[in-house]
Amino acid sequence: MSTELTGDNLYRDPYPVYARLRQEEPVAFFEGTKEYFITRYDDCRTVGSNDRVFGPSSSPDRPEARVMGMPNVLSMSGEEHTRLRQAIDENLTQESVRRFVDALTRPVVKQYLEDLKPRGAGNLTADLFEPISVRCVGNVIGLTDTPNETLVEWFQAMSAGLQNVNNDPAVWTRLDRALADIDTQMGELYERSLAKPNNTLMSHVMHGGMPAGKVRSAEEIMPTMKVIILGGLQEPGHAAANAAAGLLLDPDQTQAMVADPKEHALRAFDEGLRWIAPIGVTPRVAAEDFEIAGSVIPAGASVAIVMASANRDEARFEEPDRFNMFRKKRPNLTFGFRPHFCSGHALSRAMGEIALEEAFRQLPGLRQDHSREMTFKGWRFRGVSDLPATWNA
Repeated sequence: MSTELTGDNLYRDPYPVYARLRQEEPVAFFEGTKEYFITRYDDCRTVGSNDRVFGPSSSPDRPEARVMGMPNVLSMSGEEHTRLRQAIDENLTQESVRRFVDALTRPVVKQYLEDLKPRGAGNLTADLFEPISVRCVGNVIGLTDTPNETLVEWFQAMSAGLQNVNNDPAVWTRLDRALADIDTQMGELYERSLAKPNNTLMSHVMHGGMPAGKVRSAEEIMPTMKVIILGGLQEPGHAAANAAAGLLLDPDQTQAMVADPKEHALRAFDEGLRWIAPIGVTPRVAAEDFEIAGSVIPAGASVAIVMASANRDEARFEEPDRFNMFRKKRPNLTFGFRPHFCSGHALSRAMGEIALEEAFRQLPGLRQDHSREMTFKGWRFRGVSDLPATWNA
């Protein structure tokens, strides 16, 4: 049955599984990752906003520990976390992003569109939105000399590792190769930023929130930089691709977007974030027994707040499985919860808005290419991997 809670069903399409769980078992234990899934909107918000009971998980047994290392910004709490977030967020506030995002993003978008436009067809994820995302965010981190192909391999290997519930040794081999490369290249970037502090995110993380003359060690920040690489490089691109997929599946919304891309781009991007959350799950650990939705989560248990399910809760959103950029705007849970609310939310939305606006402006007659099937995959990280489109070259 496609609605059974298995790793394979989740990877192929988690939404039928989540729909059944919301109706029948809103708190469900998943053997694959040994954690309790919370799937209803209100329950996710209850757990996510109760940081006293449901704190970040620092367990070495979790896949996040294997992929990113511990401690990292997602596993920390208290004063140490506050100081680190201060460093990460320094140049990522909405006000700061407004100052630099156009110069960062629009030239990159236009260059990719210039190369893509004469072809008349392509996979908008791999040919456009993904490379825009990795190039721009890679530049923000300070990885200006690292090729796109390398950055894509990094986050794909890490994403596969996080979702490797079947313990496939080939996945671990690929991950270890990527992690070794990350350690080498990020180590070199660290040394350059140590010798001469600069405006890269690496430099901010090293120096921000620290006493004068003090700097965080490479070992201290590397797990957090891997979190940023994994989430930051892929999330804006996958979110834009998901929004574009939603638009292209509905000719009326495509037409509206083409008619006025500047007016609709951010609305479409935000609806894409709800429709398919690029990062679908955030982990927590219960500090004490906690009763919710008729179930007791025992102290010490791992918990998965399934934002992707919450964002399609019928009790919260009308026709939740339908992409509709004109729906009445209501907050969704894609960017998580404070104090671990996504640092890059302002940058992601601004980059996504520019990418969608330019794509629908510069690719005349943009439409779905029905000669090839649109392909979605993943659950911890989900997106449209093949977004076949055609346009008038």
